[in-house]
Parts: sequence; C-alpha cells; structure tokens
Amino acid sequence: MNREAALAEIKKPKSIENVLLAMRFMAKTGTVSDVSTLMPHASGNNQIIKKLAIDAICSIIKESLITRFGDLTAEMRQKLAAIMQTLDPKIIDEIGKDLFCSDDARRLSALQMLGILKRHPRVEEFLTKLLRDKDPKIKATAISLMGKMMGSNDQQMVISLLSDPDARVRANTVEALEYLRFQRSIPLLTRYRKEPNNRIRGNVLKALYKLGYTDIEEDLIEMLNAPEPLQKASALWVISQIKFQSQRVEDACGACLLYTDNVVRKNAKSALNILATPRSKGYLRYLGEIVKG
Repeated sequence: MNREAALAEIKKPKSIENVLLAMRFMAKTGTVSDVSTLMPHASGNNQIIKKLAIDAICSIIKESLITRFGDLTAEMRQKLAAIMQTLDPKIIDEIGKDLFCSDDARRLSALQMLGILKRHPRVEEFLTKLLRDKDPKIKATAISLMGKMMGSNDQQMVISLLSDPDARVRANTVEALEYLRFQRSIPLLTRYRKEPNNRIRGNVLKALYKLGYTDIEEDLIEMLNAPEPLQKASALWVISQIKFQSQRVEDACGACLLYTDNVVRKNAKSALNILATPRSKGYLRYLGEIVKG
C-alpha cells in the first residue's frame, strides 16, 4: 500500500480491514497535510478505527513538530499542539520518550515542544530531570522553559543553576528569575553585576530593572565604555529592552554610533530610536547616517 492508496481508502472506505491497514500506514508515513483527511474518523463510531485515527494524527503531528519545528510558524505549532493534546492527553508520555532518547537533535526539538503544550504535571517532572542533563543546550533550554512555566515555589531549583559551569545555562537562569518575578532574588542577582560574560551581565541588569531595582546607571555606563564590543552591544540591547533614560546613558549611546564595530553601531541606533527623546533624536539626526541598515 502506498500513500495515495491509503488516503483513497480512508476517504472512501471499501472495507474495515483496508481502513485499519491504511491508518497504520499513515501513522508512519503521513504528513501534516493529511491530518484533515484523518480527522473525521477521530470522532467516528467505530472505536477501533477511531483509536487508530487518533494514533495516526498524533503520531504525524508529533513527528512534524520534532523534525520541522523551526520550519513551522508559531501559530501553526500552537494549532498542531492543541489538536494533539485534545485528541490524546497522554501524548506527553510519548514526547517524554523523545526527551531521553540518544538523538541530541531530536531531544532538543522535543524539549522545545514542551514549551507550546498546555500545562501538564509531567512537564515539570521532565524539566526537573533535564536540569541535571550533561548537554548544556538541553539544560539551558530546560531552564528557560522553567522560568516561563513554573511559579515562585520553584525558585530555589532555578537559583542553584547560577553556579553552573556553562555560560548559556547561567544566562538563561537569570532570565528565568526575571520571569518568576521573585523580588527576593534581587540581592543574589546584584552579585553578578560585574560578570565578565556580556550576555549574563546584560541579563542581570535587565532582570534587576524589571524586578524593581533601578539603580543600574553606573553599570550601564561601565559596559558602554568598556573596550570590548560585546559589552557595549549587550548594554545597548539592555537599554532598548527597558528604555532606560538618563543624559549620561544617552551620551554614551550616541558615542557608540561612531564605534568601529557594526553590531555596536546598529544596537546604538536601535536603542536611541526606542528612547526617542529629543537628545537621542539629535544624536540620530547628526550621527545616525553613519549607521547603515
């Protein structure tokens, strides 16, 4: 049986045996475009066909999300995930198998899929296990999802990762603490204001400001005046994210328009555009032509 024959049998069944065979075939070879053909059988009266249709649809969607996650739009991902979870609430167990398989790319895609699923108790269980994973990418993605999905009671688990040896994990941990909006983490975050890693340092200043600690002007000026382009670029990114305004900061942003690094200049232009004060507009008017794009 090929795909065309299987779809023809599903659309106009000739026998139950052939439909069952077609459903099993589509579960292994079907694509997202075939889901609409299978859907009517997912609510039919024949319980055997109904179960196979649901299995086929969920298998197709799960495989598509894992293998083509980056190719699908956010809207399409959400739609497919909703269909899958509605038809089979236990699909989380199948996703769990992919999370702990030996294929690193598949594991990462399965982990990304957790972020678009409806809240489920198993998600927290999986994320907790993955926080101890040996793969830094897996651990970093898990902590990022945890920050978005969990509550303040999970803060201690997140805080423990601020000392992780991988910079991505530490940076994502700071973001998670910001998402948790737990103000008691402010004293802890202030210890990392001089962090050598630019991304971590930028995330710390952004998180502190979002949590209500606004005394970060000196830190931003220090980063903007640093000799390293990455420090300047990250500081400018923070300014554009929190719209931090002060004359000294705007002057330092203006000076960055003349810097030799393209990323720094573009970030400076973006920050000044977002601030949109008379002073920042003046810098853009007289120096902005230097920045292309």
